Amino acid sequence: MSIQDAVSEFMSHGTTLYHRLRSYGEALSDVELMALREQLHLLDMEAGHLQELKEFESDESSFIFHGSKPHAGKQLSRRHNS
Repeated sequence: MSIQDAVSEFMSHGTTLYHRLRSYGEALSDVELMALREQLHLLDMEAGHLQELKEFESDESSFIFHGSKPHAGKQLSRRHNS
């Protein structure tokens, strides 16, 4: 399965999960809710990192092809909370 297919499938299941949480979410235990929130946080962190990377690469290509410098303040550090 390609990454694009995996994301598409996740989005489809995510919509279904959203509606189930709205209807039946109170049945989840505190541990289950915490695990869900942690997984969503990890996915959000990685998606944010990838978006920053793409923006940085786009800025670099602008410099290479158009002579404009990339933003000096951009940092590309992968942050992991343990």
